[in-house]
Amino acid sequence: MRRKRITIGGILIILIVTSLVTFLGLTKNKSTEPIEVYAIYIDGDKIGQVKSETELEAYINKQEEKIKEKYNIDDVHTPKGVDIKKIYTYNTKTDTAQSIYEKMIKKKKFAIKGIVVTVKNEEPENKTTKKIYITNKKIFDESLKNIIKAFVGTEQYSKFLEGTQEEIQDTGSLIENIDLQEKVTYKEDYIAVDNQIFTDSDELTKYLLYGSIEEQQKYTVKEGDTIEDVARENKLNVQEFLIANPTFTSANNLLYSGQEVIVGLINPVISVVVDVHSVEDVEKEYTTEIKYDENQNVGYENVEREGEKGLDKVVRKYQYINGQLVDAVNVSSTEIKPAVSKIVVKGEKVIPNVADTSYWGWPTEYPYTITSYFEYRWGSFHNAIDIYVGYNSSIYAANNGTVYQVGTGCAPGAINCNNQRGNFIIINHNTGNIYTQYMHLNQILVQPGQTVSRGQKIATMGNTGFVVPTPSAYSPYSGTHLDFSVYLGVPFKGGTPINPLRLY
Repeated sequence: MRRKRITIGGILIILIVTSLVTFLGLTKNKSTEPIEVYAIYIDGDKIGQVKSETELEAYINKQEEKIKEKYNIDDVHTPKGVDIKKIYTYNTKTDTAQSIYEKMIKKKKFAIKGIVVTVKNEEPENKTTKKIYITNKKIFDESLKNIIKAFVGTEQYSKFLEGTQEEIQDTGSLIENIDLQEKVTYKEDYIAVDNQIFTDSDELTKYLLYGSIEEQQKYTVKEGDTIEDVARENKLNVQEFLIANPTFTSANNLLYSGQEVIVGLINPVISVVVDVHSVEDVEKEYTTEIKYDENQNVGYENVEREGEKGLDKVVRKYQYINGQLVDAVNVSSTEIKPAVSKIVVKGEKVIPNVADTSYWGWPTEYPYTITSYFEYRWGSFHNAIDIYVGYNSSIYAANNGTVYQVGTGCAPGAINCNNQRGNFIIINHNTGNIYTQYMHLNQILVQPGQTVSRGQKIATMGNTGFVVPTPSAYSPYSGTHLDFSVYLGVPFKGGTPINPLRLY
């Protein structure tokens, strides 16, 4: 096979072509004569150059007009430190007006004049600060009214503002005060347009209620659905459902098939505190007295006297935060009608540590307030009922049994103490695998292995562990209540929670 010979002439041609290509590459963006361009600097650093200053200014003006239209304003604050200089250069490479603008806004933000709303929670245990940006204060004022209406009701809020609430004649309630838990301040300032700036009260209302501007989860009603059914299925309680859907005024409102309702979890940015004065006729439960007749056969039972409920007129102060009852104080109580105890004669004595499941005693003093039920709450299921009487009030064993476990050593506000249960007692009732649990206690008066009887004082009401609102130096008794639960099996060890009110 013959090899092709390269002549000296061929080599010269190759060298010439290579040199020409290299030269053209080096001189592609070069001019033989200096040209006029406009260099753009930000804080002294060059970010590029354009052929036409006019074209760049026109593009920037166009973007400013878009900002003005978006926020319905007359003026946009141009970033400081931007400088345009006419220069002469041999470099013919220039940038587009769009690319220069994009480089500019990465380093320097355009801003508009608006209002910065600072929402500050000053509770020692839960200090938070949020900034909300709005174009004018009217937007926030309107949104705040919408939030209050969601938690209070439009009609009640209007009457409160107008001072037209009906006076309490015999029984009834009225709003004493509406306030915000957080400190809210306003400041006029320039706001960078890359922030979320609210221009619409409806959009801001959504953010204040849900903590987000994202579309909230919706549910399509099926035939036969009730508000209670829909709420439970979506891990809401009825009150949370009504707040999320203000067109409904009561759990008894009817739903129709195909109707869309909001079932997003409420996470308010601002906490609305409502103080309510109430006068109520409260039924007082009668007690049951058991008499044992050793002369009667085992299993004998006879009602010697039927019980009658009593009636008290109770003046209370309620406090609601975002529609949830967080505190109830009994101001006074006047007996209208005394309760008459029921007397039952039985033919056997109850074994001291075995519950008599035919009758369960109430675990607190009277009068009491149930502040939370066996239902969904804040997106999770509450396996108990919360009962309020007052700090250090008496807690009683619901029935005979043996103290299975106690948890001690918790101070008020120690949220994670004993897995958030605070000071607690668990009683094994030695029948039907029934256990009762008493949480968030102040003092514990029993010990493991001790036999207790129905109605025996076992502890005092407190606010240890995870309670809402969290106790603080400013409010040491906040969150006081008894978390009372009933389990078939050992609590938190495979036991199944049941509604405590089924026992009564």
